Amino acid sequence: MREIYHWTEWFSELANKIAEGGEEFLIERAKQIDWEAAGKKPPLLRDENIDPFSFFYTLAQRRSSANRKLIYRSVENVFNVKHQYSEEQYDSNDAFVFPTPSFKILFQGDPQLLWNLFRSAVRGLDSVDPKHFDDALELRGVRKAKLTQTLFLINSSQFLPCDDKMSIFVDLPPDNEFNWKSYRGWLQKVRDIFLGCELYEINFFTYLCGLWKQKNLSIGNKHFQVSTNAYGEDGGDFWQDNDPALDFEPNNWVFTGSPSNKVRWENYDEAAEDNSYYPLRDPRPGDVILVKTGQSQGRGIGIVYKNDYQDRLAEDSRIHVLWINKAICDDLKPNRHWGLWLVKKRAGAFRNTSAYKETFELLDRLSGREEPMANQETQQNPEVKHPLNQILYGPPGTGKTYHTVARALAIIDDESVEEIERNIERFRELRDSGQIAMVTFHQNFAYEDFIEGIRPALGDGADGQIRYERCDGIFKQIAEAAKEEMDKPFVLIIDEINRGNIAKIFGDLITLIEDSRRLGTDDETKVMLPYSKDSFGVPKNLYLIGTMNTADRSIQLLDTALRRRFDFIEMMPKPELISDNVEGVNCKRMLEEMNKRITALLDREHQIGHTYLLDIDTMEKLSYAFQNKIFPLLQEYFFDDWAKIRAVLGGNSFVVEQSAAGVLRENEQVDEDRTIYERLPGDDPGWTDPEEYKKIYNAGNTDDTSNS
Repeated sequence: MREIYHWTEWFSELANKIAEGGEEFLIERAKQIDWEAAGKKPPLLRDENIDPFSFFYTLAQRRSSANRKLIYRSVENVFNVKHQYSEEQYDSNDAFVFPTPSFKILFQGDPQLLWNLFRSAVRGLDSVDPKHFDDALELRGVRKAKLTQTLFLINSSQFLPCDDKMSIFVDLPPDNEFNWKSYRGWLQKVRDIFLGCELYEINFFTYLCGLWKQKNLSIGNKHFQVSTNAYGEDGGDFWQDNDPALDFEPNNWVFTGSPSNKVRWENYDEAAEDNSYYPLRDPRPGDVILVKTGQSQGRGIGIVYKNDYQDRLAEDSRIHVLWINKAICDDLKPNRHWGLWLVKKRAGAFRNTSAYKETFELLDRLSGREEPMANQETQQNPEVKHPLNQILYGPPGTGKTYHTVARALAIIDDESVEEIERNIERFRELRDSGQIAMVTFHQNFAYEDFIEGIRPALGDGADGQIRYERCDGIFKQIAEAAKEEMDKPFVLIIDEINRGNIAKIFGDLITLIEDSRRLGTDDETKVMLPYSKDSFGVPKNLYLIGTMNTADRSIQLLDTALRRRFDFIEMMPKPELISDNVEGVNCKRMLEEMNKRITALLDREHQIGHTYLLDIDTMEKLSYAFQNKIFPLLQEYFFDDWAKIRAVLGGNSFVVEQSAAGVLRENEQVDEDRTIYERLPGDDPGWTDPEEYKKIYNAGNTDDTSNS
């Protein structure tokens, strides 16, 4: 991708050689160029007073690729240009993206003025004499577009064409008001949008916007976030100055060091169905790439130009981008994700930062989706709406309590749950500060623990008499804290919410948690608390997240009032998250088959969650999980109905069967046809035998003995 800017080095070297050589040098060398090989001699050679502006303007004029190659090869030889074009670059139109005038009118007027302006332009913007610039505008046939286009050819890192194509970014100064001062002011406005970007990068983006518009391609449809820590935080920062052959910024690309957070490139299996793989094929031309470093530092914004991963998902593939902002931003919300993922809320945490705000306003205009940005820094994002009351429910081991962390952080950070990264350290900080609180319901939990009550306390006197004092419960504490800071969301997590007596714990506050009854709503409702006699209401910025195990028989006691006031979010087993090859055992298939049988024998609410088998990568770990977690759970599910347990396990050796005959001396007291079941002894090698686990998912299928 860097080759699209090769022309800037080529023109810059040529300009420096001409500035150093002077008038006679240019006249002599210009005549040596093989112009006739590409057609007629240009008007440039009809005048002995060849000026550098006319020379560069002639070089840039529209030509066929074949003619350009002949002339530019001749220029390289005549002027001894070191930055020569390769054959591949001559065949690529993308290597020649600069203003290409079609007309032949050259600069006419004072050659010395043009030489003075040329030499100062080679040195840089600050070296230009404003009078030289303004006087050049008065020359015959010269207007702001023609002059600034040629200055851009001479020094593409310091000047930018002020022409109609650039008007999509910033309004152009009117012709009658255009001068050196207004040009510099306009140039600064463009730089403010494309912070840290080279002017030739901005010019290429202008070209691409026009090209994509012709092809009806839109800009900014999707946003993807990627980390410069391509190989994880310990692998280094690949934005720049790490490895010139790999760094993101100088090479105009991004990549990841692995196809997912679980699989290295050397172990990547394209045929495997694994939704944990990063969506590397998804970014399309025009999509936005948001680049960050570490947990909270923004590094840049790019537009996808080409995606190698669409053709070949491999370690050396790249997503090629055009940088449109390369400013550093240190105040992004923390996020530990190292790979590439889709940001479902448009632009995520990048949008409202001062460093990137104007860039996103531009992208909104280009996409036809312009939105008012006023006060977005202080307002909750309207695209993300979290329920005030929600309960995560499902079988045991589906990660309900685990996911409360991410959901709480999503509420606090005003992010969607899909985007947020589970950050336990930040969760603990918010819990310690009081913005997040946790409680677990149980049979003895009461209103006095949750709202307020009276508790005994030792007296202050020497007699040690017991006295009683009123104490606020956890719900009242966090509600009062939320009232003091209404601009911040607060979260109370209630684990095992169905294990408590809801009517007893909530009391008349069950009405107050409704969305329409919160403080500040039209139907706000308050109650008088029985102990303190305080008037109490629930603020709108307090969110409740509960968890509920559907395998727990106490679910039948769940208060219907609670059902009506909470959003219920089902969390079922996800076998795709566990390994499909633990020393030959396909744990994914094994869990799927076990859950199918449990559903048939019992119900779907008693399935086994995937977390029991997460991070299992050895037979020893698998044996431990089965002996100490899964098998006891099956015993609980089926009340020691060993025949059903054995059916769930596909008839493997984990359930031992023996006859009752001969167990007692007096056999007449024993039904000899009765079968006795026992669990396989813990030290039996069968627990670590892969074949015993394969029987679970190969039962009834004699043709399938593979581990796939």
